[in-house]
Amino acid sequence: MDANALLATGHIALWFLLLGLFLPRLTLFIAWLETGIPINPLPDLVNFVLWLVFPRFLIAFYIYTDIGVNNIWFWAYIATGIAGLFGETGYARRRIVRRTVTTRDRTGATTTTVEEEEV
Repeated sequence: MDANALLATGHIALWFLLLGLFLPRLTLFIAWLETGIPINPLPDLVNFVLWLVFPRFLIAFYIYTDIGVNNIWFWAYIATGIAGLFGETGYARRRIVRRTVTTRDRTGATTTTVEEEEV
């Protein structure tokens, strides 16, 4: 297989493939506004649900139906989709720890403060 076949974009625009790696939902929305979604056998409801939940895998499916799996674009979208599934979940949980602390002074008044700590 030569490099031209590996980097081929088929009927999908290059801007769509590049922007889709970084902002997949926005890219799919712009493509839908501009020319409609790429031709595929999926029903519109399935396209919409995949756009909401797994946009990179939806683009990978578009690439698969247009170009096939022997392409760098297909594997780039599969890799970024898997990285997105497993790489983002722990980040949100570890970011900030919030604790509510209630203290009393000598007069008996209570003061409630929230302490935030980045972990």
